[in-house]
Amino acid sequence: MKKKIRKSLFVKIFAVTCLLMVVCCSAAYGFIAWLIPQTYSTDLDAALDKEVNALISELECTAGTDSGFLFDEFLLNNTVLLQLYDENGREIALPSQYNHHFPNAVEDDIVFEGALSVYGATHSYLFCFHDSEMVYTLSVAGNAEPVNQLMDTIGNIAPSLTVMVVFLSIIGAVLYSRYVTKPVIEISRVSEKISDLDFTWDCTEKRSDELGVLAHSLNELSRKLSSALNDLQAANSRLEADIKRERMLEQAQLDFFSAVSHELKTPITVIKGQLEGMLLNVGKYRERDKYLARSLEVVKAMEGMVQEILTVSRIKSSENVLQEETFDFSDMVKSEYGLFEDMVVGKGLEWHEDMQQGLMLRGDKALLGKVVNNLVSNAIHYSPDGGDIFIKVHLCNGKIQFSIENTGVHLPEDDIPKLFDAFYRVERSRNRQTGGSGLGLYIVKMILEQHGADYQIRNTEQGVCFIIDFG
Repeated sequence: MKKKIRKSLFVKIFAVTCLLMVVCCSAAYGFIAWLIPQTYSTDLDAALDKEVNALISELECTAGTDSGFLFDEFLLNNTVLLQLYDENGREIALPSQYNHHFPNAVEDDIVFEGALSVYGATHSYLFCFHDSEMVYTLSVAGNAEPVNQLMDTIGNIAPSLTVMVVFLSIIGAVLYSRYVTKPVIEISRVSEKISDLDFTWDCTEKRSDELGVLAHSLNELSRKLSSALNDLQAANSRLEADIKRERMLEQAQLDFFSAVSHELKTPITVIKGQLEGMLLNVGKYRERDKYLARSLEVVKAMEGMVQEILTVSRIKSSENVLQEETFDFSDMVKSEYGLFEDMVVGKGLEWHEDMQQGLMLRGDKALLGKVVNNLVSNAIHYSPDGGDIFIKVHLCNGKIQFSIENTGVHLPEDDIPKLFDAFYRVERSRNRQTGGSGLGLYIVKMILEQHGADYQIRNTEQGVCFIIDFG
C-alpha cells in the first residue's frame, strides 16, 4: 500500500491538498474563535467606559444627597456592579432615591446579590460631588455574561463545522488532484515512449496553461527528434574530421615538445660537463670562477627559454582568455621601445619614428605589448652598429598599421616563411648568442592570430621590415 502511494502522484497531491485545506480552515476558525470574543469584550468595555464617564460628569455637578436618582437610573439601564469608596478606602453605600442618608459606610455583613463571577474586569474612577471636596472612588465591573455566551456558541458549532470542513476538503482535494494530475499522467506516459525512441504519439493541446505549453513542446520535440537523428549522421562525419584535425594538433604539440627537449638537451649537457670538470678539478676547469660564470650564462639562457615555453603554453591553453580593453596604441608602442634606450645608445643606432597620436585599439594590452617588445628587440639585436631603425604607427585604409624596419641586413627569401615556426633560427649554427631561442616570432604569430591581425616580414632595399595591420 505504501509503495503504491509513493508511486501515485494523484494520491500524493490529494493527501497534501486535503491536509492543507483542513489545516487552513481550522486555523481560520481558531483565529476567529479567539478574535471575536476579544473584540466583543473590548467593544463592551468601551461602551461601558463611555457611559461611566457620562455618569461621573453628572455626579460632579450634583450634591451627594441628590445623586441617588443618577445611580438608580444607571443601574437600571446597565447590568453592572457599582461600589463606592471614600478617601480612607471605606466602602460607602450607594446613594438611592430611597436612601437619603449619605454617606453611610457599608456594614461587614452586607452581601451583594448575584454571583460575582458574571462580572468582568473592574475599572476605577475618581471624582468629587458638587457639595464636597472628598475624593471618592467609583469601582465599576461590567457584565461578562454576553461574552461567555458568545464563546459557548462558538464552541457549540465547532463539531458541526469540523465535519463540514473535512467533507469539503475531501471533495475539493479530489477535484483539484484530478484536474492537476490528468495531463501530467498523460505526459508521463508519453515520456516513457520517448525513452524508447517511439515518436508515434501526439499529446492533447487543449489547455492554454504551462501544461498545455509542455504538451505542445513535446509534440514539437517528437517532430524535431526524427530529423535530428538524421542530422546526427552528418554530424558524425564532421566529428570524424574534427578528430582527425585534433590528432594533427596533438602531433604538432608532440613535435613542439620534441623540439623543446632537443633545445634543452645541449645546454644541460654543457652545464653537466662544466660542473663535472670543476668537481674533478680537471685541466682548464681548475679555473672555477671562469667556468662558473659560463655555467651561469647557460642557465640564464635556459631560464629565458623556459619562460618563453611557458608563455607559449599559456597562449595555447584553452583556458587563456584575452583581457580586452581599449587603449592608446601609440602610447603603448612608445612605452615599449623606451625600454631599449640603453641598447640603442650602446650600438650607436639611429632611431626614426613616425607615429600618429591618439590611435585607440581594442585588445589585450599586455600581449600586444609583448609583440611590440619582441619586434623592437629583434630589430635592435640584428642591426649592425651605427645602423638605422624606422618605426611607424598610422592609419591605413581605416586600419591601424604598425611597421618596424631595421637596416643593414637581409633575410634569405627561402627562410622567411619558416621564421614563425617554433625554434627556427636563420643562423645555421643555431647559436643563441646571435639567433635567440627561436620562439620569439612564434609567440608573436600566436598573439596576432588571436587578435585577428594580418602580419608579414619582407626584405626592403635598406633591410628587413615587419608590418602588422589591425582590423
